[in-house]
Amino acid sequence: MSFKVPGSEIPGYSAIYRNSQFEDGTQGTEFAHITTAYELFQHQLALAPKSEFLGTRQFNPADGSHGAYEWMTTTDAANYVKDFGSGLDHVFAKHAPDSRGAAGQQPVGIYSVNRAEWLLTEFSALRSRRYTVGICINVNLNFIDYVINHADLSVVVCSLDMISSMLDRTILTPCLRVIISMDRLDCSRPNSATRAYCAETADIALRKRAEELGITLLDMDEVVEMGRTAPTDAQLPKPEDIYTICYTSGTTGAQKGVITSHTGFVHATRGLYFTVRLSDSTHLSYASLAHSMDRYASYTLMFGGVRIGFLGGDFTRIVDDMQALRPTIIFGFPMLLNVIYDKMAKATIGASGIKGLMSRFAYRSKQKHLASTGKLDHWLWDRLVFSKLAAVLGGRIKTIASGSSSLNAEVMDFVRIALSCRVGQGYGLTETMASGTGQPMGDHTSGNIGVPNPGTDIRLRSRPELGYLVTDSPCPRGELMIRSKSVLVEYHKQPEKTLEAMDGEWLVSGDIVQINPTGTFSFISRAGNLFKNHLSYWISPERLEDIYSQHQLVKATFVHGSGSYYKLVAVVVPDAAEFLPWARTLAKLPEASLEELCANAAVVQAFLQTLDAHADLNSLFPVEKLGAIFIEPTPFREKNCDLYTSMLKLRRKEVVKHYDEQLQRMFTEVGKV
Repeated sequence: MSFKVPGSEIPGYSAIYRNSQFEDGTQGTEFAHITTAYELFQHQLALAPKSEFLGTRQFNPADGSHGAYEWMTTTDAANYVKDFGSGLDHVFAKHAPDSRGAAGQQPVGIYSVNRAEWLLTEFSALRSRRYTVGICINVNLNFIDYVINHADLSVVVCSLDMISSMLDRTILTPCLRVIISMDRLDCSRPNSATRAYCAETADIALRKRAEELGITLLDMDEVVEMGRTAPTDAQLPKPEDIYTICYTSGTTGAQKGVITSHTGFVHATRGLYFTVRLSDSTHLSYASLAHSMDRYASYTLMFGGVRIGFLGGDFTRIVDDMQALRPTIIFGFPMLLNVIYDKMAKATIGASGIKGLMSRFAYRSKQKHLASTGKLDHWLWDRLVFSKLAAVLGGRIKTIASGSSSLNAEVMDFVRIALSCRVGQGYGLTETMASGTGQPMGDHTSGNIGVPNPGTDIRLRSRPELGYLVTDSPCPRGELMIRSKSVLVEYHKQPEKTLEAMDGEWLVSGDIVQINPTGTFSFISRAGNLFKNHLSYWISPERLEDIYSQHQLVKATFVHGSGSYYKLVAVVVPDAAEFLPWARTLAKLPEASLEELCANAAVVQAFLQTLDAHADLNSLFPVEKLGAIFIEPTPFREKNCDLYTSMLKLRRKEVVKHYDEQLQRMFTEVGKV
């Protein structure tokens, strides 16, 4: 499935692998005329000028509920971009004429949840050869200050609910001069961001406070009116210009600002489009646009025309948004797909009685049908068993693309069968604007991250100190390296980090993978997360967390270990719905709370034995079994202490710090070597 470049091996490095449809390492000539992200937006305009483009759910301020999606056509979006882009020209000329960022271009900060105004702001910035810097929500305020200062942001466009906290900290962000509210400051167009405000608290109080602090506060409608009254000529970006500075999620330490050019971004999106080749798609935008994955998805789908609907409320109500939007494609985190799997599997193949028997028989039958015919749907079992599951997510999903971290093969297979849709896994980095590898259409295998995207070269380099060699048999293993036009220009203001990230013209990923006999690649672990146990056996905690978290009693796990101790230990978050009745029966405490049961010694011991049996079922080695566990009743995401990045990845160092007392107690329990 990959093309192995003849004679490309050198000592310590594997052969170079390419997409088999583009053996010369290029992307051919199709869409070669599109060279910038702004031109890709213009392509969407030419392809579907009157089609629905950006969708926002109606909002009821009385009860906070959301209704149907309301749509802006592509032509409406283009007209808005012309006016708002012209208005931005006036704002910069009057309030920040000396604003300069990387390469002398002017940056525009964007700080909000995903919404139509986010992309409209980006298109408008690109119209005048500016670039965007996304500021992620749900991160600590120090990170927000860091991004504003590090990226030299003088103008930030944000939702109304973010303005007050920004004004609170202007003394820490002296470069900030202008804040533009996505929402009307008179609150005449209510939505979830304006609920806590009214004209008096926003249009009067916030404006007065901003003026006292020396900040110009406007709303987007005011800026649009400036541009409509005095339109400016577009100053379109060039391919080599900066498209964005995208800050890494912080799983490996301090966030870095990744500079991506228009050439690099378009190369990334073209490669993905040639892999999926989807047209007239409906996409639910929920993964933070401040990071790379959702923009990578949204712009890719513009090649074939797309409707982009935005999350109506918070992530916990995403199923309601899916039912309202009825998407045809989902770009998902493994965490989301794990939740879908847990709920659907329990309702079908995990059910008791006749329903469970029929569901398990239907599932096995569909598996055989897929293997023999390559067809995802089944005339009988979809009607009797699986159609209701598909309807829960809108009933029209044809493709699910998973990224950000590895997806368990069992989850992947179940979602594929249950929803009768293609489920593919890919791999990418912020440093490649989410591009790297992906499973092509028609590939229904599991346990791999696909093949190189068109125009991307992949190779491995040996990491002998970690026990991974490109000479390993039957599967070469090592650190994944990427050579592509999509690779970052540099880390903003961190030339030393740029040098560390490169091996000649190759980006060093920091991830350990293997090359399978089929020519696909499989993720093993983040190199920095591997640790050696007392027998000098390298442990991949992510792999074990993935396996242990598949048990029905488990919601999430964090596995930790050290060469100084005999056994691994883990912090385990139980699935309350399954764990409570199991633990209450076990402890003979029918009224006990979740917290009481998590601290009950008998329950802890029984839970550990259950996970030990689960390890046996998954053929784990004795050194991969848990010696002690701490049961955490509160999900990691609700701890309010930055244990997750905005891309829903665990910050391992922060988890170790947060649970230091419990981890040390467990290590004492399992004993030193």
